[in-house]
Amino acid sequence: MFNEPKEKKLRVLLDSDSLKSDCAQRLLQYSDNDLFEFVSLGNSTKHTVAELNFEGESSTTGIVIDKSDKHFCGSEYRVWFGYDISNIKAVAKKLDFKYSDLVLVYILKALIGPETGQKTILITEREKLLNRLNWSKASFPSIPTNSIFSPDEALIYIDLHCKQWKEYLIAPNYYVNRGLWYLYSFKTKLTEYQHAWSAVVFGGASIPDGEKLTDSTESLADRFTDMLIAIDEIGINYYTGVNNDTQDAIIYHFNYWITLFTGVFDALAWISKYRYQIEFDHVGRIGLRTSSHKKFTRLLFEKDAKLRGYLSKNSSVIELMYEPRNLVIHREQLKGLRFNNRSENFDFNMVRIPEKFFDQIVELSKEKGDTLREWGHYQSHGEFFLEPYRFVRKATPALIEFANGFLKLLDFGEYANSDAKLEKEIEGSHDSRKRDDFAENAERFAKHRLGY
Repeated sequence: MFNEPKEKKLRVLLDSDSLKSDCAQRLLQYSDNDLFEFVSLGNSTKHTVAELNFEGESSTTGIVIDKSDKHFCGSEYRVWFGYDISNIKAVAKKLDFKYSDLVLVYILKALIGPETGQKTILITEREKLLNRLNWSKASFPSIPTNSIFSPDEALIYIDLHCKQWKEYLIAPNYYVNRGLWYLYSFKTKLTEYQHAWSAVVFGGASIPDGEKLTDSTESLADRFTDMLIAIDEIGINYYTGVNNDTQDAIIYHFNYWITLFTGVFDALAWISKYRYQIEFDHVGRIGLRTSSHKKFTRLLFEKDAKLRGYLSKNSSVIELMYEPRNLVIHREQLKGLRFNNRSENFDFNMVRIPEKFFDQIVELSKEKGDTLREWGHYQSHGEFFLEPYRFVRKATPALIEFANGFLKLLDFGEYANSDAKLEKEIEGSHDSRKRDDFAENAERFAKHRLGY
């Protein structure tokens, strides 16, 4: 996908008649721009509709995409279709497809056009077209990998395409710089962070260990933001294809993501230490693992008994990444390989993982790993494997959910309740009448964003 295409603009074919989900509606808010253009293969009042010129039952003269009245393109594009309609119907019957479904793949195939160098994808919600097991059937039209997407994956794919060209969209025709994009992403995901940050910043010197608490809280944001960047770097290499270079890049960014994941728990532990003024000076023993940080967590529970149940309830999230972290930092690191499975029709850069780590993923995900599913773990012939991109996209939300709950339990509002001046300053910062551009753009991002 991302190997420096000749044509910067991505062509996005919309199976408009099937696109009904919330993700689809978010995507359909966008219009043509310098990075991607839409072509509808069904009814649309907003996007250019492809014209199929049929002659009788057996053939079509071609596909016409007329953007001559569009600002960004200003031309008409014609391509010879070249497929016999009666043959498509025969293949559809053989594959147990509706003709109206399968013909979309032939249109995609015709428009891919290697001579243009323009990447073309199809977005649909037709289940049979999205089933990768169907793509491997002998009679299914041969198309490049990563050519048919559901709306939710298409949002991510298009976003990564934009980022490859150093463009960061937070809403239709609304661009920001790289730092702001990830800051908006972080703030709209870790929703409890702003409450803590406002209390710490406005509290200043009036809060015990205020400076240290500020530094620890800021480090939490930095770790999460870097995690989001690492996820996109893994994603770009995931969609580029399976080779030694992308494998090395994926493992590189995955290793960093692993250390950030466990680092979030370290940051939360230090925040709680300063929040509750816990007297404990064994730096290497400050953390949230009740098995490994017994003395610290016992002191923490004395300050806030609610945290005992919360940590116990979320032990599968807390313990998840320490085994691979120790492997990456202290032992032989993760080993990459190309994993091709014809029966399930996947070909990915994957890593070998220890059985203990595999079992922890099974516990958290409730997926056995006997087939490749959303969390990316897979067991075969007594060995254990992981597809990093799927995994980080599922494990990160679990971490975010934990962090939101933990920050809420720390109850930073208590600072304001005991200080009327501080309470007034915090309330003023949240006053809708004093909304700044950042807050408005964060809302815009949450409502319209493409990527993860």
